[in-house]
Amino acid sequence: MKRSLGRKVYVYFVIIIVLTLMTVGITGYWRSAMELEDQYGGLLTQIVDNVVHETDLYLKNYERATVSILTSPIVKEALDLPRGVSYYTSETAIKTSVFQPVLINNPEISMAYIVGYNGFTATDFNVHIVTFNYKGFEEYIEQLRDDDQLDGKLKIQDSGFLDGHLTLVRKLADRTSAKEFKGIMGFELRIGELNTLWKGIKLGNSGYFFIVNDRGKILYHPDPQQIGKQLDGEQYLTVQANKNRIFELSGEPGRMFFARKSDYSGWTLVASMSLSEQRKPISDLRQTTIVVGVLTLLLASFLAYRFGQSIIRPVRLLESGMRQTEKGQWTRVPLTGSRDEMDQLISSYNTMVARLEELVERVYETELHNQENLLKRHLAEFQSLQLQINPHFLYNTLEIIICYAVIQKSGEIKEIVRSLSYMLRYSIRTDLEEITVANELKHVLYFMDIMKYRIQRDFEIDVQVPPNLLLNSMVRLTLQPLVENVFKHAFRLGIKDSHAIVMEAWQDDTDFYLSVRDNGCGMEPETLSKWNERLQRSREEKPGTQPASEGSIGLLNVHSRIQMVFGEQYGLSLQSTAGLGTTVTIRMPAPGAMTDSSAKKVI
Repeated sequence: MKRSLGRKVYVYFVIIIVLTLMTVGITGYWRSAMELEDQYGGLLTQIVDNVVHETDLYLKNYERATVSILTSPIVKEALDLPRGVSYYTSETAIKTSVFQPVLINNPEISMAYIVGYNGFTATDFNVHIVTFNYKGFEEYIEQLRDDDQLDGKLKIQDSGFLDGHLTLVRKLADRTSAKEFKGIMGFELRIGELNTLWKGIKLGNSGYFFIVNDRGKILYHPDPQQIGKQLDGEQYLTVQANKNRIFELSGEPGRMFFARKSDYSGWTLVASMSLSEQRKPISDLRQTTIVVGVLTLLLASFLAYRFGQSIIRPVRLLESGMRQTEKGQWTRVPLTGSRDEMDQLISSYNTMVARLEELVERVYETELHNQENLLKRHLAEFQSLQLQINPHFLYNTLEIIICYAVIQKSGEIKEIVRSLSYMLRYSIRTDLEEITVANELKHVLYFMDIMKYRIQRDFEIDVQVPPNLLLNSMVRLTLQPLVENVFKHAFRLGIKDSHAIVMEAWQDDTDFYLSVRDNGCGMEPETLSKWNERLQRSREEKPGTQPASEGSIGLLNVHSRIQMVFGEQYGLSLQSTAGLGTTVTIRMPAPGAMTDSSAKKVI
């Protein structure tokens, strides 16, 4: 552990915070921007739909006003009069009984008229017209009469007979035949009334809408100078091609448009909003996200530094004590006084150091005073092998504790430290006692509790051990080194979903077997042959002389201790295929088959 560990942990913590803030901020901003754009698009759609609906209702109200005229017997009699007779009486009756109620109830109608094909004409006005162009009116009626699209239904003519008016006109048919028309009835409606209706529609500070007819003529525009003008060809084609969806219009940069055509009037209503006004809430959201993110980052960085230091300080004390212990100076680490998992780990380490010091002294005394005692010599050798604790595993585990302490709360630390404490207490015990398969599997379970934080995922070992073999005796600390070797060598390129570890157990009349099988990278034939040869001559190699970089301490240590307890005919054997995996098999005597020379207590 270097002095830069605190800085490294702080940098990692800041990176995680920044990535989290960026992910949440960018995702939230993107989703919010999309939602706002959808809302503005929906707002445009809803406003245009409402305007179309209100306009259609407004115009349909005048269609209902024509019902009284259509059903009036006076009108029928007037249209049925022979050509050339006096129409004065009928005209007066229609003005009094038919036109006046309609004009009174609808003051926005400037003129109402009925013109029969028999020469009958009746007109009435809501406004005073100084000079009425009768000749122009007759020509206008002739145009309506020749209009093939004009039938018994009400039609809206945006170019009315009177300036600034709409013409609502329909042909009058014989009641006995819907195809035989006898005249024309029409209203001249002031378009200013519709302008009043449309001016009440608000589309933000810079939004507006306009209405064009089916020929591209502008019927309404918030700019009065635009009313009556013609959309240019490209704009008109764009509006016609993009009905019922959002689009952009040439000559109007920075704006979005939505168009809807009324089935009743045939007009197209186009709404427009400014993109800058639409995106202002998005810009405010982006600015707020950045400010909040920076403030959160500063606060989280400060807390990360304080929290990291509270974890790193006791770990550095522990690391310093371990270095002194490696040099042969049995140094105890003082407790921090926090009474948490770190104090438990330091306490376990101090206990381990005390036991190591005691055991080393005992080994020295045994070697000095009992040179002739073969059993004690084997016991001392066995203890020396068992005390070869790989510091790298402890260092890696401590580094995991630091990382999880920084980025998470103390739940994971508690689980890691508790598992590590159990493993340390289990591994440093040197008293003679029988260890069962169940004990070893429990030790592996705690090891896997730590490993899942090192490899950042859950990894389950498939244990296929019959229940009747769980109480068989075996040597302490034999399964866990084999499982650790799998993660270090077989899965050295990383853990995949397809990777698996399987433990199996079986026995015959004389021997008991345990195997650890993986589906990792396997060994080349030359490497496998080399390892089997080393296992065969393992008694010739002194314990502790193997290079740690080769990963040989675990296998040779386990193999040597099994032979010390049960005899040289027992131990480990390897089977492996490159690319398919490796199987390590432990051979031990079956219960009741141990000879007097090998029936020693399991350590």
